[in-house]
Amino acid sequence: MKFLFFSLAKHQTLYFSKLLEQSGIDGRVVELKQLPLPALTDFYTVARRVEWARLVFEKCQERRVKGKYAGVIYRLLLRIEMLVMALRCAALLSRERPDAVVVWNGSNRHCQLMLALLGPSVRRFFFENGLLPGTTTLDSKGVNYHNSVPRDASFYRAYAQRVELNDDERPVKLIPRKPRIQGDMPSILPKRFIFIPFQDDRDTQIRLFSPWINNMRDLFHLGESIARETGWIVVLKEHPSSRESYPDLHEKCHERLFFANGNATQELIESCSLVVTINSTVGLESILLNKPLITLGQAFFNVEGVVMNAGAVPEVIKLIEVFPEWPIDAGLRKAFLHYLAHEYCVPGRWQDAENEHLVEVSRRLLRGCS
Repeated sequence: MKFLFFSLAKHQTLYFSKLLEQSGIDGRVVELKQLPLPALTDFYTVARRVEWARLVFEKCQERRVKGKYAGVIYRLLLRIEMLVMALRCAALLSRERPDAVVVWNGSNRHCQLMLALLGPSVRRFFFENGLLPGTTTLDSKGVNYHNSVPRDASFYRAYAQRVELNDDERPVKLIPRKPRIQGDMPSILPKRFIFIPFQDDRDTQIRLFSPWINNMRDLFHLGESIARETGWIVVLKEHPSSRESYPDLHEKCHERLFFANGNATQELIESCSLVVTINSTVGLESILLNKPLITLGQAFFNVEGVVMNAGAVPEVIKLIEVFPEWPIDAGLRKAFLHYLAHEYCVPGRWQDAENEHLVEVSRRLLRGCS
């Protein structure tokens, strides 16, 4: 079984190289700069298999969010660049003839080009940060909304019948995120409030998987509507890694709508009455901390009975008005988290790459190719 690890960053190369040292894992790591020269003989295959319009649209959308030029000249140059890269990927695949290709995340256009050129018999594997603390994601379908985690509540009801769900009630300790800007003082939190975490406008979670909330200003306006129409206090927190700043939104805040950037996310989740998120990691953390959750976008944890999902402002308002009379099933939530912890997630962080973790990853890679 021959693996081709396609690396776009130094940390990926280091991690993939450690995997190649494991027993049974044969292949090589290839970085972008190591791709062979393009072969024009592959032009027809490349032109036919790649979804050019979609890739151009997604890249231009990303640039517009970042405030960069994405006009006619850029789109022309982008198509030329992608054609050359696709031909180089085709040349690599012709030379290596791998049985499986491994990428990180897979949303980058270079990964998309590589994956589009794979034959039907070539297996695909995607790595990403773990869904749960102290874990790593390895999936043969994709990551985030594209992952293979079942979305049907009946799956988890049947799963609960097959396995013994332990009653481990140990406290959950979330991994704190270091804020981009230091110095914000913690806010005094009310006894009863709704927590709405901001996300990063540039992230694929917003650009690709948020059908009706286009950016964080839209999310802030939703918070305004909630505070105005339901009487709830709404507490927001900016994403710690976002490069955006919102002085205009801070000016619109008042005693029933304000930011608490200086408070730890875990404190905000545990102190609030319910969480409203698009599809962020905070949503999954809220489930971990047994907090009621409304999602607004496409999330892999949009499972009926685990969370409530809303597709428009009136739906959000209606759900809040009837809270806590929601059809949330505690047993279903427990089965969902048990499945993630014991079946889906790979134990151990890829950043640590301890031997036990590497052995388990290699076992899953080989099992996925059998």
